[in-house]
Amino acid sequence: MEKIDKNKVYDMFMEWSKENPGTWVDRSKNVAEVAGRVANALGLDEAKAYAMGLLYDIGRVKGSAGVRHTFDGYHFLKEEGYDEIARVCITHAFITQDVTNTIGEYDMTNDEYDFIRRFLREISFDEYDTLIQLADSMALPDRIVLVETRLMDVCLRYGIDEKAAENIKAIYDIQLEIEEKLGHSIYKLFPEIGQTFDSKMLKDVFKF
Repeated sequence: MEKIDKNKVYDMFMEWSKENPGTWVDRSKNVAEVAGRVANALGLDEAKAYAMGLLYDIGRVKGSAGVRHTFDGYHFLKEEGYDEIARVCITHAFITQDVTNTIGEYDMTNDEYDFIRRFLREISFDEYDTLIQLADSMALPDRIVLVETRLMDVCLRYGIDEKAAENIKAIYDIQLEIEEKLGHSIYKLFPEIGQTFDSKMLKDVFKF
C-alpha cells in the first residue's frame, strides 16, 4: 500500500460524506483524531490509523442503515482502491469477532450476512483493527470522551444484554493492552477530556 496522504483522504471523505450528511461525519473525525494520536504514541503508522478512523464508517454514505453499513463500507472502499483500510469497516463493529454480536439492526441480506461471517472467520484482528475499535469507543460527534461515556451512550440507546456485556469487556481488554504498551493511561494523550469534565455538568456529558 502506498503512503497515505492524510489531507487527500480527508478531502475525499468530506466529498463522499455529502451523499448522506449527519452526526456520523463529525464522529468519524473524532475517531480519526483518537486513532492518529494513539498510533503516533505507539510508534504505528499515524497517517494509516487516521485514515482508518476517518473512513471506518464510510458505508453510511449509502444512506441510513443498521449493520449493513459495515458491508457497504467495505465494498465502497475496495472499489476506491483502499483495500487495506476497507477491513475496518467490518472489524470495528464486531469486537468479539462474532457476526451475531454487534449493535444495530441486522438489515443485511443472507448473502451479505454470510460474507461478513466468512470474513471474520478468515482473519485475525491486528493492532489497527483493535485501535479503531477503541477509538470508536472514545468518540461522540462533538468531542472525544472517556470510554465509559461512549459505552453509556451506546447502552442508553440500544440497551444491554449478555452479548453487549461481552463487547464492553472486550473494549476494556483492548484499552488495557494498549495502556500496557504505552506505559501509562491512554487519557494522558487526551487532556481535553479533563477540560470537558471541568466545564460540563454530568447531565451534559451523558446527555440524559
